[in-house]
Amino acid sequence: MRTSHIVFIFFSLFSFAFIQTAKAQELYVMSEPASTMPARSIIVKQSYQQMGGRSTATFYNTQLEFSWKKNWMMHVGTNYTASDVYLQHRFYSTDDIHSHTRLAFFARAVNSPYNPNTNAIMMEGQQKLWNAGLIATRLKHKWASSLTAGWVHRYVGNTNYTKEGIQYIFSNGWLLYPKNYDNYQQTNVNFYVELIGQQLLGQSSSFLDIAPSIQLIFNSQAKLNMGYRWALSDNTNRMNNQSLYLSLDYLFFNALPKPKKR
Repeated sequence: MRTSHIVFIFFSLFSFAFIQTAKAQELYVMSEPASTMPARSIIVKQSYQQMGGRSTATFYNTQLEFSWKKNWMMHVGTNYTASDVYLQHRFYSTDDIHSHTRLAFFARAVNSPYNPNTNAIMMEGQQKLWNAGLIATRLKHKWASSLTAGWVHRYVGNTNYTKEGIQYIFSNGWLLYPKNYDNYQQTNVNFYVELIGQQLLGQSSSFLDIAPSIQLIFNSQAKLNMGYRWALSDNTNRMNNQSLYLSLDYLFFNALPKPKKR
């Protein structure tokens, strides 16, 4: 078993065991939880990503997110060269006091003119691809954990490299501040640690990255994310295996009209 898989399994088991007594947030920086956006809401998001490694690249991504029902949401975005569409459906939910469990299905498609010569499947707009899978999220008090796993297929690339892979993300979030809620206008400070991995099918190549992040939420509507991602284990030949990520988004409640009753 690869070192990256051992780290991922250990971290997952530790977190899911600890979640019963720990305190969390689930507005993850590098991934989506199984919880969807508030119904009839719209989010406008602008992000900046500076990628490094054996080469450098810079991406500015503008994204529009909206939810027309409480269990459906969609994202459309562009980095002004590539574009992507993301759809998510929450199909299971159980709620308790200060806790909940959610399951969701997601699908994503990226249309990109780039064709980097790498065996890794690049997910940040560098390749034309589709990705689909499941998300499981558990929140307990001030701690939240989420596991995302899915199939990914790219349409272009070197003929010596596989076009299929498994992409997985294990995310954990802690609400650091405030200690006690008095009102929704309080500023939230959240800390996240996310493990992002990929196993290429039919080949022995894989990677596992770690991405710690800090998040500030203002007035329950504006969100500032700051994170850094780097490789824990990597035997692919990808050109970028580290990145600085910054984003700012704003949530508009009740921005979409109510559906007409029949």
